[in-house]
Amino acid sequence: MSRRTAVDLAGPRTPPAPDRRGLWEVVARGLLLLCAAAGLAAIAVCLVTAARRVGYPYALEWLEGNSLVEVHRLLAGEPLYRPPTVGYVADGYPALYFAASASLAGVLGVSYLPLRLVSLTASILCFVLIARLVQRETACLATGIAAAGLYAATYFAAGTWFDLARVDSLFLVFSLAGLYTARWMRRPGGAVAAGLLLAAAFLTKQSALAEAAAITVALLVDPRRRRLGALLAATFAGILGLTTLLWGAVSHGWYVFYVFEVLSQHSAEPAALTGFWSRYLLPTLGLALGAVLLAVRRAPLVLALGSLALTAEGYAALLHTGGAVNNMLPAYAAVALLAGIGMAGPAAATRAAASALVLLQILILAASTFAPGRVVPTAADRRVGDQLRAWLSGFGGPVAVFSDPGLPLLAGLPSVAHQAAASDILRGTSRTAQALLRRSIARAVTEHRFTAIVVEQPGDLQGFPPDLTRYYRRCPQVLLADVPGPVFRPVAGLPRVRPMTLWLPAGGGSCEAAVRRLR
Repeated sequence: MSRRTAVDLAGPRTPPAPDRRGLWEVVARGLLLLCAAAGLAAIAVCLVTAARRVGYPYALEWLEGNSLVEVHRLLAGEPLYRPPTVGYVADGYPALYFAASASLAGVLGVSYLPLRLVSLTASILCFVLIARLVQRETACLATGIAAAGLYAATYFAAGTWFDLARVDSLFLVFSLAGLYTARWMRRPGGAVAAGLLLAAAFLTKQSALAEAAAITVALLVDPRRRRLGALLAATFAGILGLTTLLWGAVSHGWYVFYVFEVLSQHSAEPAALTGFWSRYLLPTLGLALGAVLLAVRRAPLVLALGSLALTAEGYAALLHTGGAVNNMLPAYAAVALLAGIGMAGPAAATRAAASALVLLQILILAASTFAPGRVVPTAADRRVGDQLRAWLSGFGGPVAVFSDPGLPLLAGLPSVAHQAAASDILRGTSRTAQALLRRSIARAVTEHRFTAIVVEQPGDLQGFPPDLTRYYRRCPQVLLADVPGPVFRPVAGLPRVRPMTLWLPAGGGSCEAAVRRLR
């Protein structure tokens, strides 16, 4: 019997088992490339949306107005930190963001454009740093792009805060740069650079203290890097101590009050204990947390503790009354960073699972939060803003717009204290600061210092004397009554207020005539 006949009698041969490992490699690679493509799309949407509104001449978010005032003060040579008055109350932040914006405003002029350009540039650098951190950990550019894209995909969920005239994006880019430098430094010069970058983060937003402490701990427990950790800590502490002493002395203690004391005086927000997870983190990046879990064992201690500190910073900031979604930016960046590392595990099936989670997360965010039309002001918004600015100029004297002090500033008038900054003082525990502010407000009212006062609701006049109606009368007409409700309201953040109620000096001009000028 021939060999062929014997094989035929034995029946058909069993086909070889498929190479499942090779199949998973193909799946993981395909999903990773899809993640990178989706990430690039998310970054593009973020940047295009920001570019469409970066030059809008009025506030995109109601606290932007105080940022503009602080930049104007720096350019005018006036102090940022001074006793609270009806004319000005400082934001509770260090000065680096305002100084950086003022340097650009010195070239471009005082407007929101230079402030937003600083934030937008910082956000672009955040994308780059997240991508580079992940790329160096995974030796894969696609995972870096996907991680940066995951962070960019939170743009709308984060209230489009990336490009606003606020401190948050500049704080985050310095934090990420410090984390990157600490991770890869090998010599004393790198430790000094990391300490300087983390100090710059603190001088932008003081919550960076937690990240500096976490990175220092991670370095000190590593015998090979202990000296570098000590040098980093010494650099950070030296800059922090020197600036605190210097600015504290120059401001007669008010720098220390605003930066270190004001927020600590506010009551806790009980809902934030669970709201951090149930309102912000899980609905936005819940699936991506699965990819983070896959990275926990492989993430270097410096990155793990640094990312944990970034998350804790957001959590702690939300625990204060008044905390908002902007405090989630460092937490979102930390999740994106660790999720990117999770997409490059040793097993192909694990990499595929992590990539699938990140891809689904980006797609869900795109489907549920993508809304560029609602966050870019329209021609109608600009037109009403131009009318209001001309109308304010027509009063011929100071006009108090406490919800938007940038508006009278743009009209060529003196600015006033922002309603939110004043509220930070009035709901604190410093009786000295409260007394100074209340006396200043009362003096301005009794002296008829303002030719008009503009608010949205009567309750916005917090801190005003109870006998206000002896000196100012509330006009019955509603400002912008003929303008649709959404027009000329801030498109980001809360509350979304606009000028609605006019108060004029008692015995002064006609309410009807004043309102008619606006229409």
